[in-house]
Amino acid sequence: MTARRILFVDDRPEVAHQPVARLRMEGYDVDEATSGGEAKAALEERPYDLLVFDADLPGSDGWEVLKWLRSGQPASDMKVLVFMAGKGETGRLMLVSVDAELRRPFSLRALVDAVAKVIGKP
Repeated sequence: MTARRILFVDDRPEVAHQPVARLRMEGYDVDEATSGGEAKAALEERPYDLLVFDADLPGSDGWEVLKWLRSGQPASDMKVLVFMAGKGETGRLMLVSVDAELRRPFSLRALVDAVAKVIGKP
């Protein structure tokens, strides 16, 4: 049985390190991207069960990647979990659908629980 595959997108590797390591320890297959462009390239290259992204990416931000994904790309039905600021950004959730959101700050346990709820355990 193949592990569930996740694309984790955050422009700050120092911030992404612990969440990515924890998801891998749980048994998920996790690839990383640090920009919207890298995320699009990865999504076009291979299938993923879940896209986990920071809503505030430089350049092509996370919302732009999600709009692109939902606009009819081959993986337009992919599950999506978004990290958002503690306050604000809620209006954007009405414009582009996501399957789960985590508000900062959040615990690694909350991340693992949210991922398992959206795509199941590995």
